[in-house]
Amino acid sequence: MLKHNRRGSRPDLIAMPMPPKVESFLTCLRQSGLVDTDRIDALQRDLGKAGADAADPLAIAEVLVREQTLTPWQAENLLRGKRRGFVLDKYRLLSPLGRGGMSTVYLAEHSLMRRRCAIKVLPAKNLSDRTSLDRFHQEARAVAQLDHTNIVRAYDVGKVMDGNTAIHFFAMELVEGESLEERVAREGPLPIVEATNFVRQAAEGLAHAHQAGIVHRDVKPANLLVDRDGVVKILDLGLAKFFGEAPAAAVPGAQPISGTVDFLAPEQALDSQAVDGRSDIYSLGCSFYFLLAGHAPFPQGTLTQRLVSHLSEQPVPIVQQRPDVPADLAAIVERMLAKKPADRIQTADELAELLRQWLVRHADRQWIRKNPAVLMGAGPVNDSSVLPPAIPVSDLPQISAGLSGSSSEASFEPFEPDPSTVTRSIIFRRQSSPPQWWEFIKRSWKNRGRKRR
Repeated sequence: MLKHNRRGSRPDLIAMPMPPKVESFLTCLRQSGLVDTDRIDALQRDLGKAGADAADPLAIAEVLVREQTLTPWQAENLLRGKRRGFVLDKYRLLSPLGRGGMSTVYLAEHSLMRRRCAIKVLPAKNLSDRTSLDRFHQEARAVAQLDHTNIVRAYDVGKVMDGNTAIHFFAMELVEGESLEERVAREGPLPIVEATNFVRQAAEGLAHAHQAGIVHRDVKPANLLVDRDGVVKILDLGLAKFFGEAPAAAVPGAQPISGTVDFLAPEQALDSQAVDGRSDIYSLGCSFYFLLAGHAPFPQGTLTQRLVSHLSEQPVPIVQQRPDVPADLAAIVERMLAKKPADRIQTADELAELLRQWLVRHADRQWIRKNPAVLMGAGPVNDSSVLPPAIPVSDLPQISAGLSGSSSEASFEPFEPDPSTVTRSIIFRRQSSPPQWWEFIKRSWKNRGRKRR
């Protein structure tokens, strides 16, 4: 097995129980599609000239990993005799990123563009499962229709044949970071301003999806990634539903509930097809609660008991779990978690604007300087339950005194430097009248448009 040492300068080599013969290793290497044949032949010659054992497959693998021609994961599998499954169409698989019940995600690189991405692959064993295949295609179709900073972008989708087996995959944006679930597990409940900003970004991404006619149906901290710059990315649209789409036919053996119980809207628990954007707002409210409290709104009980709690019980108020949460922010969380969709904040756009305005009022200046996006809002939201009353227009300073007529026919007085301003300045504060050179500047300004005769 190959692994990197602590300093990361070169890989350490751990002897395998049964090292393969060099001929077997080189055959796997040639058939893998990872290294050109000419490069393999040249490597053997160079090893021989350097006095290294060119007949040792472990030595060859170590050199290829050190030169970054192979990744440790690729080298280890080649040494185990694996020769296929490293290349999908025009992508080279570099290492696994994660594995779930429905699919496996790999770190990959486009063979020509050298752009790294994440590739989700549907295992061959799931091809016979109609539900898994439909969900996989559903996610690919949903992601392909969305293009937003706060949603993981799709690059490509395809199918390749491995012998008689079809391999379905789609390539998407690689997010180098962690999920909010992992962040809370590592740090505990998040700072209030940070959590609010994460939820604001997620709301903006959901607003884009809703405008495109897509309901996510599985919003939860595990599906909200945060990259190294603090940008939230929504992923996993495998349960997404398109507005106006006919209800899917019942599939034998399929789960009756679509979503994750700890973050499931009440109406989605009763009928996963009878949802709209407000269902995602409830799930995002549960996620907000999770970020602030360190756990879901209903953390106790069996799966069925937690499901019933979403339908009929109120969670412990967030201010009891987290006394430092301001009352106006607690009011937003409470509205997001309303049992009836009509009682919730109605759109993700409205939610994002409410949170943006909250951040402008409560975040300190240093944080706002680092996050200028919160100053670029869409405008005020009329919601007296969570925002202070708007200032009447009559109370605002009048700025139109210098204009004459309507805004479309505005005219301005000709500009002329004001000597009174100059005499009051620091430079001329000791002089009772403007100096002679100032009069010269005035005359030059007045004569600026005249042509010489």
